[in-house]
Amino acid sequence: MNDEAGASEELGPVVSRHPVANQKRWANAGWALVIGVLTGWVGLWGLVSAGEDGSAGGHKAVGVLLGLGLSGLFIAVTQTVRAVRGGPAEYFEVRERGVVYGSRRGAAGWSWDQVATITMGGTDTENGVTRRLGTGYRCLLRFADGRRARVDGLAEQHVALGIAVLSNCPDVPRLTGGEWQRRWGGWLLAAAAACLAAIAAMILYLVGHPDREQVTVDSRGLTTEHFVPGVSETGVAVLTLGMLACLVAAITFVVLFVRGRRGY
Repeated sequence: MNDEAGASEELGPVVSRHPVANQKRWANAGWALVIGVLTGWVGLWGLVSAGEDGSAGGHKAVGVLLGLGLSGLFIAVTQTVRAVRGGPAEYFEVRERGVVYGSRRGAAGWSWDQVATITMGGTDTENGVTRRLGTGYRCLLRFADGRRARVDGLAEQHVALGIAVLSNCPDVPRLTGGEWQRRWGGWLLAAAAACLAAIAAMILYLVGHPDREQVTVDSRGLTTEHFVPGVSETGVAVLTLGMLACLVAAITFVVLFVRGRRGY
C-alpha cells in the first residue's frame, strides 16, 4: 500500500478513527492452531489405534476430534491471513469527504463518490466466539479504482463506521454478499447432486461387500471355515463419516440455492 497522506488530507478533517485489533487475530490463530493440532493428533491416533476392535461410540468420538482439529486449523489459517493482509496498526478513518484505510505500510483514501458498491453482512446472532473472531459483522467496500476495503467486528466501533459509510453514500448499490448464489445456482444444484451420488456410491460399496464365511481345505482334506468381514469397522466408520459429510454438504448447497432464488 502506497503512502497517500496528501490525498487523504484532501478528504477533509477526521470525523472518526477506527483502529483494528489485529493483535486479537494473532492470538486467535495461536490458540486455534494449538487446539487444531492437539485434537487432530489425538483423533488420528484414536483412528489408527482403535482398528477393528473399536466401538461405535469410540469411532464417533474420533470423528468429533478430527472435526475439531480441522476447524481449529481452518480458523488458524484464516485469522493469520487476515492479520498479515491488514498489517500492523491497521485502521479506518471516516473523513468529511471520504474514507481512509491504512496501516504502518501506508494509507489510501477515497472520496465518497468513489465508493462503487457496499456489501453488508454478518451473523444473525452475536456470541462470544463471533465477537472474538470478528465474524459477527462484515462490510466490504469496493471502489471505482478496483480496490477493496474490508471491515469486520474487530474494527473499533465497526457499526458506527458502517453507518457513516451508508449515510454518506445513499445512492451506492448495496449488496448482501449472496448475489453469487443466484449467479451460480445451477452449479450449487450440481454439487448437491454430486454429494448425493457419492452417498449412493458409498452405500453400494457397503452392500456389495457383505460379511461372508470362507471355507478352506488343507492338504489332508480337512475343511476350515473362517469369518471374513466385508468391510472393517474402521472402514465402516470412515464411510459413515463420509456419508454424513456429503449429506451436510448437499443440504448446504440446496439451502444456498433456495436463498439465492429468494433473493436473501
